[in-house]
Amino acid sequence: MGLRSLIDRLEEGGERRLPPEPRLSAALGVSRSRLRTLLKQLEDEGAIWRHVGKGTFIGPRQAAVTLDDAGLARAISVDDIFSARLLLEPRLAAQAAIHANAQDIDSLKDCLAEMSGATSFVQWKRLDDRLHRTIAEATHNPLLLILYDTLRSQMKLGIDARVQEVFGQLAQPRRSTDVEHEGVVAAILAHAPERAEQAMRDHIASVRQNLFGSH
Repeated sequence: MGLRSLIDRLEEGGERRLPPEPRLSAALGVSRSRLRTLLKQLEDEGAIWRHVGKGTFIGPRQAAVTLDDAGLARAISVDDIFSARLLLEPRLAAQAAIHANAQDIDSLKDCLAEMSGATSFVQWKRLDDRLHRTIAEATHNPLLLILYDTLRSQMKLGIDARVQEVFGQLAQPRRSTDVEHEGVVAAILAHAPERAEQAMRDHIASVRQNLFGSH
C-alpha cells in the first residue's frame, strides 16, 4: 500500500491525522528518510500539513484566522464563499496561464490523468483539491497562494460536506467537473490567460449550480 492509498483509507474512515512516523514507516515498509521525502512531497502539494507538536493532518494547511471554526462557520455564508471564489480563482487561472513552467504543466497533466482514473470519491476529492492548489502554485506568487489557502480553509468549513453529499453519491457531476477541469488546464497549457480565466469562472458557476441549484 502506498502513502496516498493509506491517506484515502484514513479519510474514508473519518480520520484526519496521520499515525506517528514510526508506525507509518512500518505500515508502508519504507525507511524514515524515504517517508519524510514522501510526506514533504504531499505537503508541497497541499494534501497534508504539519503542526509542530500535534502531528501531520490530511488536507491543506489551515490558515491563521481570528475566529474559531464555529465562529467562522456562522460568519461566512455560501454566497461569501462563491463570491470569493469567483473573484480569486479565475484570476489565479489567468496568472497560471502566464507564469506556469514545465514542472507546473506536468503536475497539472498528472492531476487530470489521476482524476480520470479515481476509483472513489475520497481519491477524486483529494485530486480535485490538488489540481486547484497546483493552479494557485503555478502563479508563482506566494501572496496569491496564501490567499488561496485561506479561501480553501473556509471552503472546507462551509461547503465540503455538501460536496461529499452531491459528488460522493453521483458520478455524473464528477465527470462533468473533470471535463471542466480539462478546459481550464488546456487554456493554461496554451498560455491563454483570458480563456483560462473564463473557463475557471464557468467551472465555479457549474459547481455552485450542482451543489445549490439557483441559490
